Amino acid sequence: MRINSGLTFWGVALVTAGVVALAIQSQIIPAESARQAWRLWPLLLIVIGVSVVASRTAFGGIATLLAGVVAGGLAGSLVAGLPDGLEVGCGGEPTETVTADGSFATDGAVDLDFSCGELDVSTQPGTDWTVTARHGGDEEPQITSDDESLRVEADGGGFIGFTDSRQAWDVVLPTDAALILSIDSNAASSQLKLDDADLSTLSIGANAGDVNVSLPGAEVRELSIGANAGSISIEGDDATQLDGSVELNAGSLELCVPDGADVAITIEEDNITFSDKLYDSGLSREGDTWRSGDRGTPAVSLRVDGNAASFTLNPDGGCS
Repeated sequence: MRINSGLTFWGVALVTAGVVALAIQSQIIPAESARQAWRLWPLLLIVIGVSVVASRTAFGGIATLLAGVVAGGLAGSLVAGLPDGLEVGCGGEPTETVTADGSFATDGAVDLDFSCGELDVSTQPGTDWTVTARHGGDEEPQITSDDESLRVEADGGGFIGFTDSRQAWDVVLPTDAALILSIDSNAASSQLKLDDADLSTLSIGANAGDVNVSLPGAEVRELSIGANAGSISIEGDDATQLDGSVELNAGSLELCVPDGADVAITIEEDNITFSDKLYDSGLSREGDTWRSGDRGTPAVSLRVDGNAASFTLNPDGGCS
């Protein structure tokens, strides 16, 4: 019987990636050790080359298994959401700067399309907004706006950040306007400090990076997060109002709320590649939903769906 080496490689790689990712999220493998493993990424090229050379020999099966293990191990550290490891391919320094400012007449729609680097979003009282966008290479961000909208975008990003167009944006948004905020963040570290924000919609798409969302005093009427290969953290206080969903493929989600906060967490479906520790959270379970407080409308309502991922409520040491 002839074994399909391609299927063998991908099968071993996927299984290894899942095991490594879960081991990192469970802290069985120290995160710092996983980051250091990325220094050995050229080894992947070597073992794949060896497997190709050996494919017609008696050692072809062993070489294929080895290549799958190495590829899966590196992929597992990537999808576990290790921002220090992800930055290896994000080249160039943001030496040039473009700025803009304005204000919204009433409500506003904000669209940030970001790749490669650091994105910082914060808030201030009033209806004014500002953008300070630093960039490297020739990829100057494009800023367009009127009294009802703001869009900032930059080409580049490459494959998982392999580019010479590193970006570093500081965006300040107003709290006295109801906003529709959409963020696409790729190969990036995103810090969203949305204190006292009034958000009718907060939509985040993230690939290969980390996103930290801080919502003290904020109201988010519709949250939607879709993330692949990264880590998400959401933090609120006693005044936070939040309703929405998170879909996570390969990575981690942390939610930090004050003790005694009224929350409802719904795990969309049973999945052996998705882990949570809600049994130890002190919440009560009704079907797929874990709750605290009374049976009224919770201050924080979150629906979570994950593959090769983990969810933690109030992790030791707080949200990252």
